[in-house]
Amino acid sequence: MNFKKLFITFATAVMSFSCMTVLNISADELQSPEEELTDGTFTYELVNGSYTIVGCESNSIVSSIPSMRNGYAITAIGDGAFIGCTSITSLEIPDTVRSIGMNAFAGCTSLKKVVIPDTVTEISSCAFMRCTSLTEVELPDTLTTIGNYAFAQCTSLESMKLPESLTSIEAEAFTDCWSLKEFDASECPSFVFENGMLLNDSKSEIYRASVELSGDLYIDDNIAVIKPGAFSGCAEIENLFVPSSVSTIGADAFSNCSSLKKADLEQGLSILEAGAFMYCSSLETISIPLTVTEIGEEAFAYCTNLSKAIIPEGVKTIGARAFLNCSSLSKVNVPKSIDTVGEYALGYTTSDGQEFELNDDFSMSVYSGSGALTYAKKNKLDYTVTNRNIKQIAFIIIAVGIVLAIAVFAVVLMMRNKKGASLSVKKSQKIGEQQQE
Repeated sequence: MNFKKLFITFATAVMSFSCMTVLNISADELQSPEEELTDGTFTYELVNGSYTIVGCESNSIVSSIPSMRNGYAITAIGDGAFIGCTSITSLEIPDTVRSIGMNAFAGCTSLKKVVIPDTVTEISSCAFMRCTSLTEVELPDTLTTIGNYAFAQCTSLESMKLPESLTSIEAEAFTDCWSLKEFDASECPSFVFENGMLLNDSKSEIYRASVELSGDLYIDDNIAVIKPGAFSGCAEIENLFVPSSVSTIGADAFSNCSSLKKADLEQGLSILEAGAFMYCSSLETISIPLTVTEIGEEAFAYCTNLSKAIIPEGVKTIGARAFLNCSSLSKVNVPKSIDTVGEYALGYTTSDGQEFELNDDFSMSVYSGSGALTYAKKNKLDYTVTNRNIKQIAFIIIAVGIVLAIAVFAVVLMMRNKKGASLSVKKSQKIGEQQQE
């Protein structure tokens, strides 16, 4: 089974689930309207005097959404309304629509073009996720927010023009957009596109990079945060240099950078979020900076050529599956600062992408009393303890010191006794000689 395809499917499911749980709604709740109307193509729900589209026949071929039904305006596209409608190739949304729900067009894999009206101010989470044929999106001049995963896995999307009104791009809005080359931010004061990277106006945060970046990548020392998914799918980057100014590398930030061989991370970095370097199949060694306290879940998962990972003192948490399927990684020295090692974080591979199996060649060097030792014992991994308990060591040192002190004292005392005896002998001899005279 192709692990990358499996991962994409799994990630899509996770992202979809996340989008559902953000608003704490369920599929059943989406199907419990106040009053429904169906015209054979769309299903409508009457809410507060206007219609929301809550469903569409999955095999319907439509190019536009009506603005009115039964004398009521259509003002919203509900959560998941068009999810999986794979026959739609282009879609024009009327200017009566004011909101586009979560997952609204997720999985519309034939959708190539969408025009969003000026009445819409926000594109909700996962709204166009996995629209793999999408190449053209017209964003309105009223848009202020692009939500989490809004265009995630739109693998054919090459460019996007950002409107002047846009002020917020949320996490992983463009993650795994493996054809995305550029943004036109010339009219958008909140963002800047330069050197192949979309930045905030102060140029301290990287939101998304062009997949055309290649070779050596030097992150500017003005950057503080590399946002989630920022470089995902940038398959031509070979060497990465991250300065000390960067404190956070976000989730999936460099995932699927398949040519990345070296990642030079400087002190100052504190958090590697989930999946930060996942599927970097060419990555050979990684040295975690001393300032890092947390290695996120799946941070280096599926880095199949990774043969050396240096985890420094100071790291407290290694997340679940952090080094899963790092099949070339045969040994890891884990510092005593580690409190927690998540499930399948070290020493595991997967069979058919599902069952977890121990890597027989893997071993750990751990400290007694650490979370790493607990993990090694629990998972029956081969391990060595590199130190004894600190209290035991201190006791041994003190005991040895006391023994040495007693020995030295004894030697000195003997020397003094010997000297005293000699003087007494000499004195007695002298008295004897005087008496003989």
